[in-house]
Amino acid sequence: RERDRQDPKRRIDMARPLKEGVDYFSLDCYMDDKIKMIQAEFGLKGFAIVVKLWQTIYREHGYYCEWNEEKKLLFASEEGADCGQV
Repeated sequence: RERDRQDPKRRIDMARPLKEGVDYFSLDCYMDDKIKMIQAEFGLKGFAIVVKLWQTIYREHGYYCEWNEEKKLLFASEEGADCGQV
């Protein structure tokens, strides 16, 4: 085994591959006023859209997602929302 460590051609990399995005995120029990205002104006559908957006953001790159008119239309279609709501 010592020989394997010394010869770079025989070295076996055991590191995990780099991963983008996260598998889960925490959701606070107490929402701040911004989220409360969205829910007050748009109801539970507005709150659900926010959570689905967070899922998209965290799933893609972990802290942002690419966003354009095409993504907006697809997101709205998948979530059963009007483009004006997204």
